[in-house]
Amino acid sequence: MHISGGGALPHAVARYLLDQYADRLPDLSGLTVLVPNHRAGQDFARALAQAAGRAVLRQDRPQGECLAAYPLRVLIPPTITPLKAWADGVTGGRAEPQARRLARLHGVLRRVDWLGAVDRWALAGELLALADELSAARLGGEIGARIRALHAGSLDRETALIEAVWQALNSDGRDPQARYARALDALVEQIGAASQPIYGYALGTLTAVEQQFLARCAEAAPLTLFEPDTEAAVAFTLHQAWQRTDPPLRDRAAALARRIPASPLQARITLAPAPHLEAEARAVATWVAGQLNSGRRELALIALDRESARRVRALLERMDVLVADETGWTLSTTAAAAVIDRWLECVASDFPYVELLDLLKSPFVLGDPAARQDQELTFELALRRHGVSQGMADIRRLAHSEFGALPVWLAALFDARQGFEQRRAPLAVWLARLADSLVRLGTTLVADAAGASVIDTLDTLRRDLADDTEKYGFNEWRRWLNLALESESFIDASVASPLVLTSLPAARGRLFDAVAVIGADARHLPARPAPGLFSQATRAQLGLSTASDEAEAATTDLMQLLIQGPALISWQAWNNDEPNPASPLVLRLQALHRAAWGTDLPEQTIGTPPTQASPLPAACVQPAPTVTAAQLPRHYSPTAYQTLLDCPYRFFARSVLGIRELDEADDALDKSDYGNALHRILKAFHDSSPPLERDAALAQLNARSAAEFAALPAYTAAAWASQWDSIQPAYIDAWLAHASAGWRYESGETDFAVPHTVEGLGEITLHGRVDRVDAKGDARYVIDYKTSAAQNLKKKLKAPDEAVQLPFYAWLCEAAAAYLPINEAPVAALELDSETDVAAIILRLPELLEAIARHAALPAHGIDSVCKYCEARGLCRKGMWQ
Repeated sequence: MHISGGGALPHAVARYLLDQYADRLPDLSGLTVLVPNHRAGQDFARALAQAAGRAVLRQDRPQGECLAAYPLRVLIPPTITPLKAWADGVTGGRAEPQARRLARLHGVLRRVDWLGAVDRWALAGELLALADELSAARLGGEIGARIRALHAGSLDRETALIEAVWQALNSDGRDPQARYARALDALVEQIGAASQPIYGYALGTLTAVEQQFLARCAEAAPLTLFEPDTEAAVAFTLHQAWQRTDPPLRDRAAALARRIPASPLQARITLAPAPHLEAEARAVATWVAGQLNSGRRELALIALDRESARRVRALLERMDVLVADETGWTLSTTAAAAVIDRWLECVASDFPYVELLDLLKSPFVLGDPAARQDQELTFELALRRHGVSQGMADIRRLAHSEFGALPVWLAALFDARQGFEQRRAPLAVWLARLADSLVRLGTTLVADAAGASVIDTLDTLRRDLADDTEKYGFNEWRRWLNLALESESFIDASVASPLVLTSLPAARGRLFDAVAVIGADARHLPARPAPGLFSQATRAQLGLSTASDEAEAATTDLMQLLIQGPALISWQAWNNDEPNPASPLVLRLQALHRAAWGTDLPEQTIGTPPTQASPLPAACVQPAPTVTAAQLPRHYSPTAYQTLLDCPYRFFARSVLGIRELDEADDALDKSDYGNALHRILKAFHDSSPPLERDAALAQLNARSAAEFAALPAYTAAAWASQWDSIQPAYIDAWLAHASAGWRYESGETDFAVPHTVEGLGEITLHGRVDRVDAKGDARYVIDYKTSAAQNLKKKLKAPDEAVQLPFYAWLCEAAAAYLPINEAPVAALELDSETDVAAIILRLPELLEAIARHAALPAHGIDSVCKYCEARGLCRKGMWQ
């Protein structure tokens, strides 16, 4: 029946019951009220007590307790329950766990060859949901014939698969929907015996099983299902905008304006189209602050767009406004689940260093992280420095070399890995192995709320799958585990607040003072249907719920929220630089409102949410620090000198503060690694005194090169090795030509150093490592190998006072100097002009250091080509200076 009175449906139902059963007060325990969910039931109980002016008496009070023990102004409420909870109360035995049903179904699918490489776990989850939906719609036994009738045999294999799934899961009557149907049958018998009135409201979309139950209830006892009244001004306007398509909108608007001369929405609904996520979050937070300041307490944030909603929550918490998040997080995204994922990756891939370091830094494993912090940092730097990217054996050797013995925490990690058996086993056995390994790791996940939820989920899964004997390999089990954790949610129950973040279906039938709908764009309202086995047309023909059914239910739910009080509807008008239109519901409402009353709905200004007072950061300016002589280093390489010339602030960060980027202990062989490999190859080649005969020298260089690249990861070294193979003949030719001019190899990778005195600083050392030094009599010739393009090197030679590396080497060694590019054939030296005044170039460094020691500033003034690869850019904040 439709119930009038305007406002929220629970209030109207409460008033109706109190009027209808005034003679029974204060005892309404003979009634049953069906609600959409437990939270809606709590709201209805409060609404009933408020309307009656009485306190609600607990339904779980001791049986036979005398009412005289309570004050006169109490109310014994009806049985207020969701339909499924009511049915669960009369169901005997435990239903077969979903995890067990999923495993049974996967066992069927893994034997279907024509599925090919399809992810059978994901498919099993989809088919399981479909099987339950078919059972709820009472279609299971007929589904094959219905599909064949619709598609004339074009889906024979798919139809046979669905029939096989049905036979595997539902033919024995043990499926949840069959159990639910039996419980509803038992309820009908109880209802028939007692014949007590039953009421219900906002029950949402009912399955065929539920519809049949309610029809039988109506035969056995008085049954009343309340529908919202759409005659009140706000509800009527929303109904005309969203639930009517005839007559045309212009005619509806004209009739609406005649019936309601002043817009009922002007002071109720505010729109907030925002240019981006942050603007939307700020608009919502500002609106919420206004509602709280107006005295409204029970507020709902409807999270259509979860990302925007999370940002709103963060802004509100910055205002010291707590939000009870009912949407929760997917369990797989919690820090606790990440620990398990990192651990399993270490088990699967023999301790890749990124996952290993993540695991070691976790507070949930291996005891107190503070006790091992210093050792862990030393170990991490050693891993990066030595390029150990994975492998328990290599990591063990490195730990012994660094610490003399294996640290306790690393020994525990290796012990857990060696105790993790890898043989094929049932899912429950794999879970037991995981649990045992977590014990060996000394995990403290249970001390964390999300961690305890993860452990409880794993324990529940292990119990549910105890009788499953199907065996799986490690990767199959891990894929199942990932999906299992993705299907579970963690909700932080520690926050109690009247301001709730929830979904549209979860808000059905509940009471709020004001509502903010976040993310009301065309992508989220109504929600787009997930891809499935059946098209929407096929689903409609089979009698299953469709996207249009879900959209209609969402519209009804939204209407019931918006009629309760002030409401904000927000969305991002742009998404990834593309226009992001509002929901069709918003557009239709705007169009109707404009046509009826000639104005747009009001818009919320973005504003700045009120926050706790805090000092603002100072304006960012170009940094130019000064240092004392004591802070300056005493050793200077060509790199340090070049850095000082390129950008004094970068020199400050590198040489004064000692800031360095961490090495990457990865397998990939980048160009820098390639250059280092060539340096080692050429040093070994020339140290071996190769013969001055082309073929023999080339064979020797080939052998040295093959040995060097063989020690590197093959899948990354192969391309670099191939490139070097093509250049080796040209290198030998260039070397022999140099030797024919009388030059002979003297040394490779040689350190040179020259002391120098700087006023105000004292003695410093200018030093460098030279790739190769050749000699002819008393003359020396310095060669600097380069894997960069010759064109770039020629540019450097044109300005030796700006690119000082080669002049620095020439001055250190008192020698001629040349770059030798070895990145392509032919190989030819690029010599430093013999007229270059290398002494003047190098001795400019002491002059600069003298000025710095006298407190000359070190400004950040690097050019873009320098800043592009500068590790200190985050410190100087170039691009943000005022």
